[in-house]
This record gives sequence, structure tokens and C-alpha cells, in this order.
Amino acid sequence: TDSTRVSVVAQEAAARFIEMNYGKEYLPSSVRSYKSSSDAQDAHEAIRPANVALEPAKVHKYLTVDQYRLYKLIWERFVASQMESATLNTQSLELEAAGYIFRASGYSVVFPGYMAVYEESEEEDARADAHGEQRDLRIPDLEEGACVAAQSVTPQRHFTEPPARYTEASLIKFLDEKGIGRPSTYNTIIT
Repeated sequence: TDSTRVSVVAQEAAARFIEMNYGKEYLPSSVRSYKSSSDAQDAHEAIRPANVALEPAKVHKYLTVDQYRLYKLIWERFVASQMESATLNTQSLELEAAGYIFRASGYSVVFPGYMAVYEESEEEDARADAHGEQRDLRIPDLEEGACVAAQSVTPQRHFTEPPARYTEASLIKFLDEKGIGRPSTYNTIIT
């Protein structure tokens, strides 16, 4: 299904689960609802766990590895979609060493919100710029003027490179942006 609609019963069950397991501060001030894309048929409810109380760790022993991974992904994303937003501080660091200035930008977490349940993996979280350098990474808390010891220095040269190959996720995003196919046909297109 390409629907983002969740039933009121599921929203209430998720709210009870979140409040009991994470605390009231993890509940948003109003119920989360998401808009579907204009070409979504929205004939069904979004894919979600039938019972939010069946946490992935509780059902792991009854599932194959692939079933567990899929259930874990669905469960985490569903619960996270019903939680309060995370609060992040964006940061920029400038480090000076041997007459060179090194810059890093990223964020630190003030309130984890939905990230207490679901957070993109390091590979997905790292954003690469045109030179392949990583951006938007977590930066440790440092005071201004603090001395930081270098763990390693890796000199690199950057040349113009072609765009990265598509992953399944980036191909689906591209197809969606260009209006090619429908969510129900993406699997066939990828194959």
C-alpha cells in the first residue's frame, strides 16, 4: 500500500504504548497525520503491526531472519511515526592544526523524540556532498577553545566523479519524483 493513513484505533494503541514505555514527553501534542502524495490511491490503511505491544524482541524467536528484519522495520517506523519530533542542535566546528583549518558540520541531539525508537543507520544518515565528503553527522559536545587530539590524518585528492549508482531506495525515490510507475509496480521495475 502507498497509504500513510492509520486508523484511530491504531493511533490510540500506539499512544498508550509510547506513554507507558517512553513517557508522556514522547507523545506529540496532537495526533500525527501524514498527507499522501497526490497520485496515491490510498484505498487501504498504511502497513503497520496489528498489535503494537508485540515488540520485535518479543517475536524474534518465532520469525526467520528476513521476517524479523521486515517486522522490526515496520514496527519501528510505525511507532516512530506516532512519536514527538526529535530536537537537534546544528553545529559547525573549525579545528586548526599546523596552520590548516578543518571544518565539520553536524548535529547534536537535545531531545531524541522518535529517534528513541527508530534512527537511520550510519550509512543512511551520512550525507555525501559532491566530493564524497560526509555531512550531517553527529558531532560530540566540545567547548570553544578545547584542544582535540587527532586520531589519524588521511590525505586525499578529489576528482570529479560520476553520480553514485542507484540503491533500491534512491531508485524508488527517483521514480516517485519523476512520476514513473506506481508503488505497486516499483518491484517489477527494479527487477
